[in-house]
Amino acid sequence: MRLFKFTLAICLVIAITLSSVFYARNSVVTSLVNNYLTQHNAVLTCIDFTLNSDLDLVISHLCIDSPYADIELIDSLIVWRFEANNIAVNKLSEAISAISIAAVNVRAKADLSFPESAISAKSTVKLSELPVFIRKQFDDLALLSPPVDIDIKTFNYQPFSESQNQSYQGRFSMNAQQLNFFLANQKQEPIFSFELVKKGQNISANVETDLTRLRSLLINHKTAFPPSLSSLLIDETWFATGNVTSQFNWQNKILSMKNQVTGFSFDASKNFASLESVKSDTIFTWQTNLTAEHLHFDFTNEHHQGSNQENNQSNNIELAFNSVKLIELLTAQGIDQQLINLIVDNAIDTLTIKPIGSLNVDFSNETITSDGIDIFGSNLNEPIQLSFNDLAFNYSDDVAITVNMQKAKFSLAGYANISQLKPYSSQQVKLNVVGEIEQQSEIWQLTLGQGTVIELAQLSLPSAKSTDITISKARPRIKSLISHWQGNVVLNKNDDVTFELEISNQLSKLSYPNIIQVNDLELTAEVSGGINDITIAAKVVADNVPIGIAQITGELRNPSVVISAQDVLLTDLLALQVKLPVELKLIDGTIDYRLSGQVNNREDLMANSMSLAIKVQDLTGEVDGTWLQELNWQQNFTVKGGQIKTLRDGTLTSNNLTIAKIETATPIHNLSTTTAIDFSQNTLKLLVHNTWGNLLGGRFDIVKAQWPFNKALPINVKLTKIDLEKLLELDKKQGIVVTGKVSGELPIFYDGEHFLIKEGGLKNVGDGIIQVYNNPAVEELKGTSTELKLAFDALENLHYHHLSSKVSMGDDGYMLLVTAIKGRNPDLDNEVNLNLNLSYDLLGLLESLNITEHFESKVLKGLQH
Repeated sequence: MRLFKFTLAICLVIAITLSSVFYARNSVVTSLVNNYLTQHNAVLTCIDFTLNSDLDLVISHLCIDSPYADIELIDSLIVWRFEANNIAVNKLSEAISAISIAAVNVRAKADLSFPESAISAKSTVKLSELPVFIRKQFDDLALLSPPVDIDIKTFNYQPFSESQNQSYQGRFSMNAQQLNFFLANQKQEPIFSFELVKKGQNISANVETDLTRLRSLLINHKTAFPPSLSSLLIDETWFATGNVTSQFNWQNKILSMKNQVTGFSFDASKNFASLESVKSDTIFTWQTNLTAEHLHFDFTNEHHQGSNQENNQSNNIELAFNSVKLIELLTAQGIDQQLINLIVDNAIDTLTIKPIGSLNVDFSNETITSDGIDIFGSNLNEPIQLSFNDLAFNYSDDVAITVNMQKAKFSLAGYANISQLKPYSSQQVKLNVVGEIEQQSEIWQLTLGQGTVIELAQLSLPSAKSTDITISKARPRIKSLISHWQGNVVLNKNDDVTFELEISNQLSKLSYPNIIQVNDLELTAEVSGGINDITIAAKVVADNVPIGIAQITGELRNPSVVISAQDVLLTDLLALQVKLPVELKLIDGTIDYRLSGQVNNREDLMANSMSLAIKVQDLTGEVDGTWLQELNWQQNFTVKGGQIKTLRDGTLTSNNLTIAKIETATPIHNLSTTTAIDFSQNTLKLLVHNTWGNLLGGRFDIVKAQWPFNKALPINVKLTKIDLEKLLELDKKQGIVVTGKVSGELPIFYDGEHFLIKEGGLKNVGDGIIQVYNNPAVEELKGTSTELKLAFDALENLHYHHLSSKVSMGDDGYMLLVTAIKGRNPDLDNEVNLNLNLSYDLLGLLESLNITEHFESKVLKGLQH
C-alpha cells in the first residue's frame, strides 16, 4: 500500500507540474518534476503527454525510478477544470476532478521493512474501549472523502523476490461514495477483494479472501511484519486453506457483519503447540452486531442459504491431533493425573467443536455470555459428547486480558473407559451427566442434575487374593449397575472438596455362587462432608426386602465403615434364594448384624480387618430336617482375608446359644451353650463351652467340646438324673420295665473314625424298680439254666437301692455296661445281688444327643463351597 500511495502522489505532482508548464518541452517538464521527486529519492525517467480537446491531460507513458520500485503508468487521463484562476499551484488540486489510469506496472526493488519503532509500540486501546474505538473509526471513515476520483483499470505488481515468475494483478477505484480493490495472482486466481459503499453517514463493505493465496502474498512481504508474525508465516509445518467472506454494514451507529468461512482446512504436521500434528476442517458461518456497548455473535444458520446438509455441517470445527503428544503436553502442564489417565484410557484423537446460538460481550459490565458449545470426541471405542450451555464469564483488561468463567450448564453423554473401575468390569461405562458449574465468591460449586446416570454392565467384585481356583471363581457378579446422582460438589480456594449428594444404585442379577441370588438390589446413599471428613449413609433393599444400612465416616481414603441391620425377618432373607450349607424351613425368627471397621486397603477390600456381630432371635423351624424351637444366638467375630474368627472379648456373662427345644428321637429341651467359631484356610472349627440341656427327664452337661473332633480331647458328658424309664422307651422291649434315675459321666473319645467310651460310669439316684416278665426271649433263657431262671425270677419285681455301671464302647458302636444291682424282690422276700454284663446299641442314642455325622459333613461341605 505504501508503494501504491507513493505512485498516486507522484501522479498528482506530475499532473500539477505538467499543467504549470503546459507549453514547455518534455525536457523542461522532466527537469522540474525530478526536482520534486528528488525529495523522495526518485527520478522521472520517461514521460509522454498531451492535452485533449477538453484540455484534460493525457499521459500516454510515464516512468519513475525509486529505491523501492520501478513504476510505469500507461494511458493516464487527468480530468480538470481549465480556468485561469486554477493555474495557481495552490488551486490545481481543487481543479482536478478525476484520475484514470489504464495500467500501472510496479516492480519492487527492495523488501519493505517493519519499522523498529513499531516493535515497542503498545496499543492504547483496551478491550472495554473497543466499541468507542470502532465507532470513531467508522465515523472518521464516513467523513473521509478523497479530493479526486481515482480509477486504475489494471495494475501488475512484481514483488522483490528471487523468483521472477511471482507477480500479482488487480484493479483499484475510489471516489466519494465507493472504493473497490481487487488482487489476484499470476494465474488470475483471486487473492483479496474489498468493496466499500458510502451513503451519507452509512457504510457497507464486502471483503473476500483466499487464505492459502493470502498467506503466499504475505510471505513474499514478510519483512513488512513484526518478527513474531513473519516467523509464523514462513513456518512450513502448518498450512491453512479456505475462503473468508465478510459483509459489513455501519448504519445508525450500529455495526453488523455477516461472516462465512468455507472449505476451511488447517493442518499442523510437526511440533505445533507440542501436539506434533493438528488438523481441522470446517464450514463456519456467523453474524456479528455491535450496538452501543454490546457485541453480539450469532452462530445459528437461520440466515445461511446453503443446503440442509451444509447447514447441518456448518460451524463444526473438527480437530484431529496426536493423542500421545497431547498427553505429554498435559503432563508437562501439571494437569491432574486422573484426568490424564482418563484421556489415556479413551485415546481421543479427534474433536468436533460447534458453537450454539449466540455469544454476547457486554463491555460496560465486562461480561461475556454464551448460549453454549458442543464438543464431540471420537476415539477407537464409542463417541462421547460434552455440551456447555448458558455460559457466563467476566473479564478484566487492566494489565492483560483475563477471562474467568462464572457459571455454565453442562451435559456429558457417551461411553468411556475408567481405569478405577477396571477391577470390577472390563466393559465401558455409559455416562449421562447433567449439571451446572458456578463460581461463588472463592468457591466453585458443581451441581449434578436429576438426569445424571452412570451405567456399568457385567461387574464382578474383587475377592481376597488366593491361589485357590475355587475361591477365585466364587466372586460376586452383577449383570448391570445403574447409578443415579444428584446434589452438589463444592471446591474452595484451598482445594478442599465437600459433598452434598444423593445417590441411588440399582443392581440387576446379583449372583454370589453358592451364597445368594438377588434379582434386584437397591442401594440409596446420602453423602455429605469433605474428603477428610466424609459421611455416607446408605440403605440396602434386596428384592423389596430391607436388609441393612451402611454408614461410612472419616477420611475418604481410609474411611470407617459400619454395615448393620436390625430385626430382619429370616423368612424374608430365605426368600432371596440364599444358598446355605443346610436346608432351612423356618416359620419365625429375626436377625441383627453389624459389620464395622476401617478400610486401609482399597485394592483388596477383604484384606481389611473388620468386626462382625450377629444376633439371631426366636428362630423356629426345620434345620436340615430337625425341628428347632426358639433358637437364640449371638456372636462377635473378626473378619479379615477371608477368615472369620470369634472375638473372645470376655463380655459375655452367660451362654450365647440357647434352644428351647430340639425335636429328635430323644427331644432336648432348654439347650444352652457358649460357642466359638473359626473359619480360616477353608476349614471350619467349632468350640463349645458350658453346654447343658434337659434330656430324658434329666440333664446333661458338657464342659468343653470341639468340632472337628480332637483325638486328644475327650468329650466328657455328665448325666444328671436321667430317667431310666424314658431311656428304655427309645428301644422298647416286650415285658421289660425299669424305673428310677441315674447320674454319671461318659468320656467320649474319637479315634478319627469311630466314637469310643472309656471308663464311663452310671449310678442310681434314689431307688427304682426293675420288672422283667412275659418276655419270650427271657422265658426261653429260663429253660436253659437254673441259674438264669433264678436271676430272671429275681428281676420280675426287683426293688433296687443300688445300681451302678461301668460304661465303655468299642469301635463297633455297642456300649458295654458292667452292671451291679442290689435290692430286694418283695414277692420272693429275699435280697438280690446281680452282676450283669450288658451290650447295648448306642448309635441311636448318640444320634439324639449329637449332631449326626451326615449333618456334620453337610456343614463342612457347604462352608467349603
